[in-house]
Parts: sequence; C-alpha cells; structure tokens
Amino acid sequence: MYNTIKDHHLTGTHGVPQRPVQGVPTGQPPYRDKADEGIVKKNGLLPDVNVWPIAMNDISEKYSGDRLRQLAGLMVEVTRKFTGSIDSWRFDERDSLQDLILRCANRLRDRARVDLIDVYRNCDGELELDLKRYIGDKGNIYCINLKPLYGMKCKNRKLFDILLSFIKGLPFDSIFDTCEDRIDWIWTFLIEEMAYCREAPNEDYGERLKGSVDFLSRYERKYNDFQIMDWKSRLEGYRPQKDVYRKLKELLLASEKLDFQVVQRVSVRDGYESMFDFYHTFLITDDDESEFTRSYINMLNDCSNEYDLLSTYAHATVSNNGMEVFEEGLEEKLKEVENFICEFNELIEQI
Repeated sequence: MYNTIKDHHLTGTHGVPQRPVQGVPTGQPPYRDKADEGIVKKNGLLPDVNVWPIAMNDISEKYSGDRLRQLAGLMVEVTRKFTGSIDSWRFDERDSLQDLILRCANRLRDRARVDLIDVYRNCDGELELDLKRYIGDKGNIYCINLKPLYGMKCKNRKLFDILLSFIKGLPFDSIFDTCEDRIDWIWTFLIEEMAYCREAPNEDYGERLKGSVDFLSRYERKYNDFQIMDWKSRLEGYRPQKDVYRKLKELLLASEKLDFQVVQRVSVRDGYESMFDFYHTFLITDDDESEFTRSYINMLNDCSNEYDLLSTYAHATVSNNGMEVFEEGLEEKLKEVENFICEFNELIEQI
C-alpha cells in the first residue's frame, strides 16, 4: 500500500509481506535472508496514530488574511457538525485565529476520531478540508490467481466462463493491464532480466521468470479479448457435480452481498502524492508464487521504505458547498472482501 508520508506524519517505516493472500501483519521493512531469499520480519513499530491533525503544520506561514479566516470558519463549522455545540467556548483578546483552529483540531481528534486534516484549494480557489480517520494497518496484498483457472478451461468450459466473467468484472488491476505504468514497468524489467539470464544463466531464477513471461504471452490476448457474460444468470442455471464446484457456486452467489468497490473508497496516507493507493493491494495475477507477484510486492516494499503505505484511512470532505460524513462500517466491508478472496483462491486451487 502506498502513499506519500510527510515529515510530521509518522515515525518508522513499513514493508508489505512477501506472502500475499494469507499475509502477515508488518512492521519495519523486511530484510532478505541469504539462506533462502525469503523475507524475514523484524519486530515492528506501530505508527503514531495520535498525531495532532493540524498542530504540527505552521499555519501562520501558509495562511493569512482572508484565507486564514476562511480556514477558521470551515474548522468551526466542521467541529460543530462532528462534535456538537461549541457555544460555551470563551476567548480573550490574546487568542488568535490560529488558536481557534488548533482548538477545533484537537476537539475533532478527541471527540470525532479525526487523525489528520489536509487543506486543499478547489478549482475555484476556495479552501476545502479532507478529514481522515485512521481505520487500521493494511499490510497484506490480496491476489486472485488465474493460473489454476486456465488449467481447468477444457475440463469445465461453462464454469470457466462464469468464473472469468466474475473476475474480470471486479474493480481490481490485473497482470494483463500493461497500459498501467507500474505493471508495464514490471514486465519491462522481467523481460530484460530474462535476456540477462540467457547470458549469465541462473536456473531457478530463470525458470521463475520464464513462467511469468510465458503466462503473459500465452494468455494476455485471450484474457483481454474475453467478453464478460452475465455470470449470475449462467451460474443460477449451472448444476455442479463436484463438491468444489458446488462450493464455488455458493460462494459466488453469496458475493452479491459484498461491496467490492469499498477498496476504492479507502486510501493510504497522502495517496494523491504517490503512485500507489490502497486499491493497488488487490491484484489479479498468475499465481501468488510467481516472479511477477514477487516483483509487484518488492515494488510495494521499496515504496513503503519511503512512504507510509500501510496506514489506511476513511475520508470526509468539507467545503463551503457541503459537508460529507464518514462512511460507517468500512472495516467490516473490507474484511468481508478480504475473506472472500482468501476462500475463493482456496477453492480455485482445488479445481
């Protein structure tokens, strides 16, 4: 998970676990064990989530005059909205607008669980606030594996069409999205590595590279040309014979209650400044042991050494034109999606 971290936001750095899907909570960046080239996790540090939302910014230098008054007005309105009346507050002549803003920020932190506040200018030049509520560390990558699915295409074409239609309809990036910069970069890197391995052979590494590159060359066009069908109506008429097929049918029918778009409504810290966001930790790939997946995770880990890509936030935007509220139940919705992907992969592995 990725996002730009500012100096006042966090202490410590983070890594994404090597094992996707089943993932392990992460702390400091993992290091490579030369014995097996696996990732060994050190004891981690939790991020400081009790950051004062605005107190660490030098407001007096960034805002003055009408801008400062507008910011103070927005802070007062949002404080009333999220924490109730502040009519009992008293001030003396020594108090400034900065004092008022910081008082509002601290009350929002203490009474409304607002951990960070970003200040923007919209296209009209007016100030807007982005309130961020910390909802947890998300250190796992959730992959949907296609390799077992393509292996059963000839065995059960009807179920294959249903499953692939369902997967392609999910709001996740795939191994075949070569127009995406980060995925295109990985493929460029892997193909160049293959050429290097031909000159300086490394049998194990070369075989892993070949597996991913061969999968791309074999299935990219087939995947992209596949036309999504109405998988639900086809699934309802499907009468599975095997137990694993029956479980897949039940799981897919139950998935209609899930909100897969929730991964788009959650962000990591300062996602607008980074090439990654929370939804990039959900991926359709060949398999979770492939060199492509390893490279994808390594890219996340490299970024997480610089940016905070694990602290996950819900948002509420405030402007003179309106005031959003935080969406409730985001953590539960995310957990339901994550649990579904784990169970879905376990069943696909059995087919």
